[in-house]
Amino acid sequence: MFVRSSSALRRTAAVVPVIALIALGGAGIAGAQTPPTSDQDFLNQMQGEGITFTSPEAGVALAQHICEEFDSGVGVDAVVAEGQQNSSLTDYQVGYVIGGSVAVYCPEHADQIPS
Repeated sequence: MFVRSSSALRRTAAVVPVIALIALGGAGIAGAQTPPTSDQDFLNQMQGEGITFTSPEAGVALAQHICEEFDSGVGVDAVVAEGQQNSSLTDYQVGYVIGGSVAVYCPEHADQIPS
C-alpha cells in the first residue's frame, strides 16, 4: 500500500482550500465577476496569477487532463499530488490551476472539491 508522508499530506491539505475557493467561485478567479468560460479566459486568469505554460495549447490540454482525471473517478487528493509531483508550480499555483480547470472546463465536478 502506498503511504504518503505527513509532509505530503500537509501540502495537499494546504492546496485544497485554494481549489475550493477557485472552483466554487468564492472569490471568482483572479477577482473576475463571473467565472471564465473560454480557453483564452482560462489562460488569462492563469497568467494573472503568474502561471504560464509552454504554449497556450499546453495550458488548455492540462486543464482538460485535470477534468479527464475527475471524469474517470480520480479524487482531488490524487490530482493535487500529481500536480505537485509533475510540475514546478507552488502548492498555491497547483490549487489555482485545478480550481480554474474545474470552474471553466468541468464545473460538474465542483462538488468533489472539499470546501
